[in-house]
Amino acid sequence: MFLLRVNQIISWSLLFVLFFFSDHLYSQKSLTAIQVSSPLTIDGDIDSIFQLLADSASAFIQMEPDLGQPSSSQTMAYLMYDDGFIYFAVFCYQDPQSIVGKITARDNLSNDDDAITLVLDGYHDNRTGFGFSVNPLGTQTDFRISDDGRSLDANWDEVWQSATRVYDWGWYAEFAIPFASLNYDRKNTTWGFNIRRILRYNFEIAYWSGQMSQDYRLSQGGLLNGIETRKEKGILSLYPYATGRYEDSDVTGVNGKFLGTAGGDIRYQFNSNLTANVTINPDFATVEGDQEQINLTRYELSYPEKRLFFQEGNNMFMTRIRNFYSRRIGDVIAGGKFTGKAGKYNMNILSVKTFEFTDPVDDSIHPTAFFTAARVKRDILKSSTVGLTFADKSWDGGYSRSISADYVLNLGKTWKLTGQYVGSGPGDWWPNSAWFVRFARENNIYHYHVRYSDIGETFADNVNHTGFVRDDDRREIDADLIYKWWLQSNVIRYIRAFSNYNVFWSHKGYLRGQGAFLLVNTYFQNKFNFEVFYNYEYRLFEKGFYNHRYGVEIGYNTDEWSMAKLNYWGGRNYDRDFHLLKGMTRVKITKKFALEYSFNYLKYYPDTTNASTFINVLSASYNFTKDLWIQVFAQNNTAFSRIYLYGKFGWRFKPPFGAVFLVYTRDEMLLPSEINRIQEDILYLKVTYPIVFDFNKK
Repeated sequence: MFLLRVNQIISWSLLFVLFFFSDHLYSQKSLTAIQVSSPLTIDGDIDSIFQLLADSASAFIQMEPDLGQPSSSQTMAYLMYDDGFIYFAVFCYQDPQSIVGKITARDNLSNDDDAITLVLDGYHDNRTGFGFSVNPLGTQTDFRISDDGRSLDANWDEVWQSATRVYDWGWYAEFAIPFASLNYDRKNTTWGFNIRRILRYNFEIAYWSGQMSQDYRLSQGGLLNGIETRKEKGILSLYPYATGRYEDSDVTGVNGKFLGTAGGDIRYQFNSNLTANVTINPDFATVEGDQEQINLTRYELSYPEKRLFFQEGNNMFMTRIRNFYSRRIGDVIAGGKFTGKAGKYNMNILSVKTFEFTDPVDDSIHPTAFFTAARVKRDILKSSTVGLTFADKSWDGGYSRSISADYVLNLGKTWKLTGQYVGSGPGDWWPNSAWFVRFARENNIYHYHVRYSDIGETFADNVNHTGFVRDDDRREIDADLIYKWWLQSNVIRYIRAFSNYNVFWSHKGYLRGQGAFLLVNTYFQNKFNFEVFYNYEYRLFEKGFYNHRYGVEIGYNTDEWSMAKLNYWGGRNYDRDFHLLKGMTRVKITKKFALEYSFNYLKYYPDTTNASTFINVLSASYNFTKDLWIQVFAQNNTAFSRIYLYGKFGWRFKPPFGAVFLVYTRDEMLLPSEINRIQEDILYLKVTYPIVFDFNKK
């Protein structure tokens, strides 16, 4: 029955392909890679060898704000390679006074700073690739690209070098990217290739390859010709760590003791396609706690994964119906992972064993368990994929498992069809299954879609052992519409509007919910913005609730890192009136000292459950260099009388993996009983030292 339902969904999908699919032909730009015999120095000093020998990339085209128009500033880029590295140099011409560079923390670049990004598609499959970015300060961000730009994994980290320098004509950047840090098909001498530049002062995003419909669309990129790589013999990397800690905790029952532990990770890169990872007693002591959130719904909140072992490749599991959500996994005894690509197949397979633990809130016991997740995607058509996901949790006396089939069909430049089917056990099949189909058209200016979803009556009970499902027993229709007008008038720079509508019924046919949401944001030339929104919804739980919310926001410079905003929400929420005041600001006090503060003040009328709260969050960091820094994170939540403090001193002596961390955490809060107050103080010292055996070296 599962295969029959999947075949029905795919058959309907292919009908859309026959009607809407068109392969947009355009002339691709190309660049020829020049091979050099000796390594180049990466120091930010202009190296004339690039201009003398290398082919040049220029004539960038805007994606925003003036789609298809030439870039407002000149960019000249050059690329060469040797046996071990790809070398990239780029001249970013502009008035030095207009250069924007604020971010100093690695992997935090977005569109907030000026930046240059090198995009490489080593398989030339129009789906998967890598991005390497730097801003004028030399801050690095690297990320994995999948689904033809639809998904970015910024948690992916690799070793590479870069250097930047500001000159009187603009700024200059150099990269050296090891072939060992990339996945590619060594039989290919032609790679997918693109260069992205952000000019923050005039809100410009420009690409070398030509007119792009969306960011990081690999299928719309250019070509890099002439890459000839050596045959790999494998690379073995060891990442042992040692941790010493002082702990005084009401949660674990450890009072005033010094503890030590050791463990590590092993990574073996078979070749440019396949990699295996093993972790033994991984230590997550240096992971910052979750930031408190305001929840105006009756559904569970989702939190980001911050543990390094799970982060890399985690985006492969980010399907709409998530039958694998790594935050369900507790403390790990040991685990392993296998990732890579073979031919047209991408894969990510992991398995871990967890410790038994007792929940400090309700004293429930979670026994030792084995978690397994496997994801395989196959390339089809020009830049589309079909995929399978298997997730399982097994423990003494029980199990939960699910299997999912999904597809992403890129129908030309803007049309897209996606869908998924998930079945789970134990229990009857249909009440424990779910599926959806979604048809969309989107680019960097507009997006609209319509989607139908069907989620079984008891689906969440099974899947939430390994996955994340907020609600089940629903047959739902939802639609979005987003549009961005670049007015470029003397007063207004752009207006962005967003609207959403959804309605869903139970499988017995009664209405469980419906709602509409409208938001309009106006960004002015003086960098102020004004936003208004309204949300109406009906939700049926023990009875029907008619909720509505309205709000306004005033902000300054919100499209850059240094910014400030203040907003107000009001309305009615589950038979209570509420007022919510929110504020946030980020500022660079000096070139090395950054400060961020946010607050949420929520007041209910009446407040019979004492749910009103005031949340404060303060974060401060000081970067002595890009690899030596101090960070402090503090927050409190008055609803639980919770105070959380996190401080870290970090030194990456062999970036990004070789590091020393000194971390202090203090967490105290009132339990739901409102009688017992728990407190935890922990001081960590952690050292990780990478050891690499490159069998390719002579």
